[in-house]
Amino acid sequence: MTRFAKTLSVFLALALVALGLAACGGSQAPISTGSSNPGGAATPAAGTEKGIIIRMEPETGTLDPAGNSSTTYWNYSAYALAPLVELASDGSYDFIIAESCDINEDNTVFTFHFREGAAWSDGSPCTPADYINTMQRALDPACGSGYSDFLFKIKNGKAIYEGSADISTLGVEAPDDKTLVITLEEPCQYFLDLLFLPVFYPSHAELATETNGDWCFDPARSVANGPFYLAEYVPEQYILLKKNPYYVQKDRISLDYIKLLAIADTQSAISAYKTGEVDLTGADYTVLAEYEGKGDLVVLPGMTTYYTLLNWDREPLSNPLVREALSLAIDRDAIAASAGKGSYEPTSFFVAKYMTSKLTGQGKKWGEEVDPLVTLNIERAQQLLAEAGFPNGEGFPELSFKYPAMEVEAAIAQSLQAQWKQNLGIMVSLESQEYQVNISDRRAGDFDICRMRWTADYADPTTFLSMYTGSASYNDSGVASAKYEELLALSERESDPAKRFQILHDAEKALVAEDFAFIPTLAGIGVTLRNPKIGNIVINPSRNSPFYKYATLAD
Repeated sequence: MTRFAKTLSVFLALALVALGLAACGGSQAPISTGSSNPGGAATPAAGTEKGIIIRMEPETGTLDPAGNSSTTYWNYSAYALAPLVELASDGSYDFIIAESCDINEDNTVFTFHFREGAAWSDGSPCTPADYINTMQRALDPACGSGYSDFLFKIKNGKAIYEGSADISTLGVEAPDDKTLVITLEEPCQYFLDLLFLPVFYPSHAELATETNGDWCFDPARSVANGPFYLAEYVPEQYILLKKNPYYVQKDRISLDYIKLLAIADTQSAISAYKTGEVDLTGADYTVLAEYEGKGDLVVLPGMTTYYTLLNWDREPLSNPLVREALSLAIDRDAIAASAGKGSYEPTSFFVAKYMTSKLTGQGKKWGEEVDPLVTLNIERAQQLLAEAGFPNGEGFPELSFKYPAMEVEAAIAQSLQAQWKQNLGIMVSLESQEYQVNISDRRAGDFDICRMRWTADYADPTTFLSMYTGSASYNDSGVASAKYEELLALSERESDPAKRFQILHDAEKALVAEDFAFIPTLAGIGVTLRNPKIGNIVINPSRNSPFYKYATLAD
């Protein structure tokens, strides 16, 4: 639902599992290691430890997997929290805290068996109760999680969230301290893929009792069960993570520390890379020529879609004729050119165009299998606007377009504004906002038109398509598409992978090209600068992005 979302620096989110950008500066003292985490100096001693410094993005939020997660959470959790299972580069499942999983014949009961020695960074055992703790707290509607609806797949999850069933009826149980049993409402072929989402990550059952509480920022209480633990946290400046000696698979970890450093904009981050201040950063098209053929440059097809939300609760956007006119009147190639040639591609798909599909069985990408959903058609757009009562844009109210104050977002907004004025005769005012304010307004539905981007959280089209059902946490624009919801429900019951993917293509078409719920515009291309000394990088196929927690660093 990254439901976190992810500026030009979104490339880092495409090329890195966990990066984020925040405002630099300030004099706030660091929150340092406390007694609950392993001892030792909080700051790495020069020349004695190996580590890497990664740039991170600005969206703030809790570090609690049951709460209001954001890019800050993803930065932290990628290194400090361990899932039951994760995807390996070849698409197989790499068991982490669990050593195995038994699945019944109809894919409704999943029994996970924990590894011996699974523990938190304070030495206490990591048990099924810690995973259940997150799931139960995330089913409180007040938790602020954008991922709670993924728990609806568990027996009674939706009823609990809606208040018609007690939390004790949730289909999760721990018959002992090494076994977790999850029972679903109905079969789900991709359930193991969902285990990478925050609501399926653990939180210490005794320490993490207050959702979105201050405990999660305090290194003395925010214990970790992953390869690194929280050593220092300075809001909007940096996060220092150190190797966790209690990690159940610590032999896989080579680095002694990872530091996530906040840098305000892409060009500043590129400068920081060139001066050696950071080892990894998202970049943009401006570095392509300079670093072509060098080991520093990594360019990967992204799993991010940029799109424009239209508020269905605001006139005249409640009129599907108006929404269709706005979508048909834009030239996506021109928008891509304005945003940065070589960094973006035009797209009319909501699902990431480079996601591997199962429809053909030949490894084709999502955007290769069907025709573009929407194409430029100015004449038709003008006709639709006239049918809606606004010939040549006459009488059309001035709408506001809200977007975060970032270079790429401004370029997209300005291109859309100019095209709508030229092609439809309507005026859309632009409102640049501080990043967090833009997110807050979007989540509250306080907008006419708003920017949005989404990066795949797991390796299935539903990581996008599940976002705009009536009950979805991220349905910020009031989308209500009956055909789309019916097709999405049908896909859940289809066991044949190829037939299921065809249904999902149809569901996307209903959403984007029939109801015109919103306007997909760009697909991101991941441009990253990486210290060539960093090795042993594992690609996460769900995002086509690298894991760096297993990285090595050459002398």
